[in-house]
Amino acid sequence: MSTFTEINARFEPGIDAESEAGERRQALALQVAAVRRRSRRIRTLRRVFPGLIIGLGLLNVGWIIVTTVIGSLNVYNITGTEIRMTNPRYSGLNSEGSPWIVSGLEAIKKAGDTSIATLKAPAIEFKGSGDKSSHISAANGIYDADAKTFRLIGNVVMVSGNSDTTFRTEEAVVNLQDMSISGDKHVEGTGSMGHIVGESFVISKNGSDIIVKGRGSAQAHGEVTGKSGNKGRS
Repeated sequence: MSTFTEINARFEPGIDAESEAGERRQALALQVAAVRRRSRRIRTLRRVFPGLIIGLGLLNVGWIIVTTVIGSLNVYNITGTEIRMTNPRYSGLNSEGSPWIVSGLEAIKKAGDTSIATLKAPAIEFKGSGDKSSHISAANGIYDADAKTFRLIGNVVMVSGNSDTTFRTEEAVVNLQDMSISGDKHVEGTGSMGHIVGESFVISKNGSDIIVKGRGSAQAHGEVTGKSGNKGRS
């Protein structure tokens, strides 16, 4: 069965124009609100991210400071008879007011005598009257705070500040008051003064004055006169 509509009847749309306009305004409002929320998130992230970066940087710096402070305490094991320390550092001034620094990988002190420390892989660095510092390293060492001495034992390598000569021996003693270095073991030195071999030695004035003694009355005395050269006598 067919239904016919009068051709002159008035056309009425299913949705009036006002409702459609309202729906469009509502959709537009939702889009605007979404854009605003996204903009607020972006602005928030722009403020938060730099703060997070700065915070992480401060956290790293703080961690470095904390580990440095903890490391400076050095004590990692205390027993009834020993105090063991990692990365020990001892420093002071000689009789002329010049600084010296003794360091090592590990130090061991007896609980009853804390003035003496035994060091593993020790080194000492000090500066005298010259421009350059003297550096001495060894396999082991004994630092005596009361006697103001530092004894280096085993594979001792000495590089003097005012001399280009490198000395090697098995034992040396540094006087921390005048920074002189002495030893009564076999010693060999190589530098612009030539190859020096002896059975004992004394090095003073930051390497400017070098005395090497051989067997019997044999003796070599080298004296650094300046940056341009050395002079020596035997």
